[in-house]
Amino acid sequence: MPAAPAAPTADEIRDAVARTVGVAAEAIADDTNLVAVGLKSLHMMQLINGWRRAGHRVALKDLAADPTVGGWSRLLS
Repeated sequence: MPAAPAAPTADEIRDAVARTVGVAAEAIADDTNLVAVGLKSLHMMQLINGWRRAGHRVALKDLAADPTVGGWSRLLS
């Protein structure tokens, strides 16, 4: 049985979101609402697709329920 993929760190999640929406990673705190910095559902799907390719099981509804770096870090760990 293959090992579970390593969970992305909060900084990796922050960097991915920053690249996706075109903002500085420093502008995104762990508790920043990612929708408030411009994240749309299409962006979330792009991020989800990358995480799924890496072996993570994640759904849009779960990310949308707590759209913060901290929430996503907990979800993906």
